Amino acid sequence: MKIVFFGNEQLAQGLEKPLTPIFDALIANNYEVAAVVLPRNPLSKSQRYSKSAIISAAEKNQIPIIFADQENNLDDTLRQLNAEIGVLASYGQIVPQSTINVFPRGIVNIHPSLLPKYRGSTPIETAISRGDLETGVSLMQLSTKMDAGDIFAQAKLVLNGSESKQELYEKLAQIGAKLLLENLPSILNGDAPAKPQNDNEATYTERLTTADGNLDPGKMTATECERKIRAFIGFPRTRLNFHGQKTIITAARVLPDFAGDDWPDVVQCADNTFLQILEIINPKSGRTMKTADFLRGLRN
Repeated sequence: MKIVFFGNEQLAQGLEKPLTPIFDALIANNYEVAAVVLPRNPLSKSQRYSKSAIISAAEKNQIPIIFADQENNLDDTLRQLNAEIGVLASYGQIVPQSTINVFPRGIVNIHPSLLPKYRGSTPIETAISRGDLETGVSLMQLSTKMDAGDIFAQAKLVLNGSESKQELYEKLAQIGAKLLLENLPSILNGDAPAKPQNDNEATYTERLTTADGNLDPGKMTATECERKIRAFIGFPRTRLNFHGQKTIITAARVLPDFAGDDWPDVVQCADNTFLQILEIINPKSGRTMKTADFLRGLRN
């Protein structure tokens, strides 16, 4: 049975190292992927040598790539592939019902949260920034309403409270690949029960902007700041007025028993909490560096 793969697998924004474990798992387990569909061509002429991970993976396996915005009739193009099902992981826009109907078994979506919690585009960032104790992956039937389709299966992941966005993305992508392989045979056979979501329990994440990365220690506790730094690495990144300069913070830690001495790398936050800045992006050079080295340069 043929499969069409939708999306780029970048389950969060601004990843340091995008991977394709879900796509790779399908290939490794001898599923026939007839095409990879992306909503648009991400490469301009000036970027043609900087291919995304999913494009490189498709080309490596000699699988056609379809850019939906370049098709006169995407549904007709897909129909010619005679694929039984679509598999979607981070497509980035709503898929119309006519496209879902092209496939006898519809389209299966891998979403990095325990739905109906955290529908939307930033569930990984939201779970980290809110200090959740657990998250997970949902395997569901795609619908035209955002992340609202019936659920085939879910897998939970306990969080340790120190995960960066990249680390959590890699864990959830691997879990998603395993969950898909475990359930895809029964979905293809029509034997997989799907449970409707309770829309009354749904919560939604928001798209992030650069402004969301501004830290306000006067209103945020050190714990809230530290979580935000881990959640927003890559994009939108967290910014702080640090020694008179607008500085991007890439690593920090909470000091639970800070004595209140005048340490140049420590910022006082709300509720008399303290955040030690460990790593930054130098405002002048753009290089990532240890805070101690940055402060040494300021002294010199």
